[in-house]
Order: sequence, then C-alpha cells, then structure tokens
Amino acid sequence: MAIVLLAVCASAALASGGRNRVVGDCNKSQIKPSEIILACADGNAGVEHIHWTSFGGATARGSGSYFYNTCTPSCVAGKVKSDPVTLSASQAKPCFDSQDDYRALSLVFAAGAPYKTKQFTLYCPTG
Repeated sequence: MAIVLLAVCASAALASGGRNRVVGDCNKSQIKPSEIILACADGNAGVEHIHWTSFGGATARGSGSYFYNTCTPSCVAGKVKSDPVTLSASQAKPCFDSQDDYRALSLVFAAGAPYKTKQFTLYCPTG
C-alpha cells in the first residue's frame, strides 16, 4: 500500500510541476516561450531570446535579453535598446482554463545596465 501511495504522490507532483505556463505573447499561455511581451498595448518592452534552465516547478529560471523602447523624444521616435538579464517566473495561479500560469517575473540585469532589477506582474492571456 505504501508503494501505491508513493506512486500516486509522485504522479501528482509530476503532473502539477510540469504544467505551469507563462503568457508569452499577451494572447496565449505557453510552456517555455522564447519571448515574453511585457507591454501588450504596443510591444515596446519584453524579454527575448530566452533560454530556460528550469521550467514547470514553483520557480522557472532562465536568461535572455530585456528590450525596451527609450520613448525619447516620443515612443514613435524612440530607439529600442536591450540588456542581458537573468529571469525568474514564480507565483503560478490558475487562469480561466484552470491551468496554472506564472504571475510574477523578476529580472536581474548585468553590470552596467540602467537597471539592477525589475519586477513585473504577469496576467492570464487576453485571447
């Protein structure tokens, strides 16, 4: 009986641990997206070229490049810049489809970047 209980617990842990997702393109939840758009209205900020080192557990970790529009003198005329980052996604909670999506994203920037860290709240997909 102990072996059966252990198998059931292990199966449940694997099922819940591997199903977390993140909204990569504002419209669709994805497992291990290569890009996460953070400014859904205009696409002027996000993380691209993501290489995930872990994904699906309580915290997903990886590295990539944070891109953003300087919006100087305006967002239309601004330049897009990018900086290398390490990232972690956490706080998975159910979306409307009962699947867990990570809801918090933390970025840590390399030395010399204009930021040290940035925190973002992630939401369920719009579509």
